[in-house]
Parts: sequence; structure tokens; C-alpha cells
Amino acid sequence: MSYNMVSVIAIAITAVIALLASHYFTLMFFEEEHSLFKIVQLIIAIVTMTTFYAPIKYYLIKKMGVEEEKE
Repeated sequence: MSYNMVSVIAIAITAVIALLASHYFTLMFFEEEHSLFKIVQLIIAIVTMTTFYAPIKYYLIKKMGVEEEKE
């Protein structure tokens, strides 16, 4: 499997985690009708994506034995 495919899989996994985490964490503090609901949800999603993308990609690369191509 290529390095690019592993990156796409890592982005997909991280996006699902970010979607679920942002929705449920935001629901813990705000009602859906609250004016800050979407803004807080976006901030939590961005933080989750930036936090979990690199570890997930690293784990997938090591697990699948993919080496990055050097030009």
C-alpha cells in the first residue's frame, strides 16, 4: 500500500473521530439551538484533527510496513 493511500485512510479515520468528538463534547456544554454551538463544534473538530492525525498516520505506517518514497 502506498504512502498516499495511508495518508488518506488516516485523514478519514481522524475526520470520523473529530466529527463524533466535536458533536458529543459540544452537546455536553451547549444545546443545539445555542448561538455558539457550531463555532465551538468547529474549534473542537480542528483541535481533534490536528491532535490525532499524526499518531494515527504513524501507527498505520508502522502497522502496514509502508516506507516513504525518497526522491
